[in-house]
Amino acid sequence: MKVLTLCALALSGMLLGCGSGSNGTTPGPDVPPKPSAKKSKIVTQGFEVRVYNRLAEQDTQNPEYNRDTPYQGTGEVTYQDIVFGLDTQTMSVTTASWLDIPHSFSLITKAYALSPVPPQTEENIVSIKITSATDFSQAYPSGSNLNALFSVTYADALNKYYTYKNETKTFFTVEEYVQYGQANGGLNAGFTRNLILNTGPDYPASMTFYIEIELDNGKTFSLETQEVVFKGVDN
Repeated sequence: MKVLTLCALALSGMLLGCGSGSNGTTPGPDVPPKPSAKKSKIVTQGFEVRVYNRLAEQDTQNPEYNRDTPYQGTGEVTYQDIVFGLDTQTMSVTTASWLDIPHSFSLITKAYALSPVPPQTEENIVSIKITSATDFSQAYPSGSNLNALFSVTYADALNKYYTYKNETKTFFTVEEYVQYGQANGGLNAGFTRNLILNTGPDYPASMTFYIEIELDNGKTFSLETQEVVFKGVDN
C-alpha cells in the first residue's frame, strides 16, 4: 500500500512539472532563451572639410557667418567671404553578447554620414591644429600654427563659444575653443563646426590649409582644404 502511494505521488509531481511549462511560469525545453539586450553607440569615422561662400546675414550687428553655396575657387575673395565647414562622419556600432554573435553577420551598421542633426559621439576632440604651406603673413610664415587666425562661429545648436567685446559678439578662436574644451570636459566630436578667418593674408595668395584633429581615444585625422584665392589686405 505504501509503495502504491509513493508511486502515485511521484506520478503527480511529474505531471505538475510537465504542466508548468505550458502556463508560462517555467520555460519548456523547446522555448528559446530570451535574447540579451543590445546597445548602440555612435563613433567617429572621420572628418570632412569644405569651403563655402559666406551667406549674407540679415543682422549685420550679430553675424553668424553661415554657409551658402560651395566655393568654386574662381576669382579672388577676401577672408570675410568664405566659411570652412568642418563635418564629422560617424557610424552607429551595435554591441552584443557572445551568445548573439553566431546569429549576427554584422554588428556594425552605418547610421550617420554628415547628418543634418549631428549626434553626440563616444569621442571628444582634444586638439586641433591648422597650418598652411604658404606664408600667411610676416608673423605667420609657412608651417606656422594658424589656430589664432581662425574663429569657430558654429559648433552645435546652442553655440556658446563667444564673448562680447565693446558690445560686439566675438567668437572664440580655434585656439580658445580647444582651451575651453580642455577645461570643460571636452569637445564632442560629433558636432558640425563652421570656421572663419578673423584676419586676412598680407598679400594676394592661393592658399591651401591643413587641419589635424586628435581625439581622446588617440586617433588623429588629417584634412586638406581646397585651394582658396585670396586678395591682399589692401586690395
